[in-house]
Amino acid sequence: MKVNIDGTTYEGTGEAIMDQLRLSAFDPTEHPDAQSYLQQLRANFIRSTGLDCPLPDGSVERQAQAMIDKLAKYGALEVIRDG
Repeated sequence: MKVNIDGTTYEGTGEAIMDQLRLSAFDPTEHPDAQSYLQQLRANFIRSTGLDCPLPDGSVERQAQAMIDKLAKYGALEVIRDG
């Protein structure tokens, strides 16, 4: 998968992209792994849009894919290549 956020391209699995975003955050040590960053991203999405953001049960990869899909749907990122 390849996504573009504000002119920066991230590539890899959904989980790898979440980890790249976590590491580029202001304080990457605030979230020790992709899972904790994903939960923070979800909370920020809910708070800023007022929309529910359910994530599927299962692996971090599956949840990351769902979050990326949701962010793309609302224009927060662009999926350049999927798969």
